[in-house]
Amino acid sequence: MFVKQKSGGKKLEEKNNQENIENQEQNQEEVREEKSLTEQEKDELINKLQEEVETLKQKLQKTEEAAKRLSALYQSIQKDFEDYKIRAIKEREQTKEESIEKFAKAFLDVVDNFEKALESFKVSNDINAIMQGIQMTHYQIMNLLQSYGIEKIEAVGEFNPMEHEALETLKTKEYGNNQIVKVLQAGYKYKGKVIRPAKVVVAISEEEEIT
Repeated sequence: MFVKQKSGGKKLEEKNNQENIENQEQNQEEVREEKSLTEQEKDELINKLQEEVETLKQKLQKTEEAAKRLSALYQSIQKDFEDYKIRAIKEREQTKEESIEKFAKAFLDVVDNFEKALESFKVSNDINAIMQGIQMTHYQIMNLLQSYGIEKIEAVGEFNPMEHEALETLKTKEYGNNQIVKVLQAGYKYKGKVIRPAKVVVAISEEEEIT
């Protein structure tokens, strides 16, 4: 009776040991599976990071290429602008020279007529003819100036400080206060801009003077 119980206990112990071994093996298998899954996740993460790095490299390369193109474009625009400035300066100088040449040619015609008038004055005692020659030359000069936008400033009536310069004042009852009495030197405007004011004598009342 005692022997049978011992034999049964041994079998039970062996069975428990077998179950423990199987449980340990199962646990080890689960650990291996978990470890294998973790390694797979690491590989996937590494691959993802590598892809992102490669994408960033491509974007950086595109950015560098775009920067190079912009730099080249900027240098090209800058060169074009410098060329434009040089060309504009040359064109202004050329236009200025052409304008002077055109004016000189037109003025030479006036000079020719004036020289002819001088020659005729030497052999003529006709005062009226001399005056007509002088008036004709003056008329030609004024027309020439007007054709280039230069016009004479009117110096009659009330004194205008924007167009007139008072060199003298005169107390008189013949003119109203601040009226132009006499023109000492004619003034001129170029396309509406005063290039030389008319120098005048201005009337003042006894109570007031223009300084």
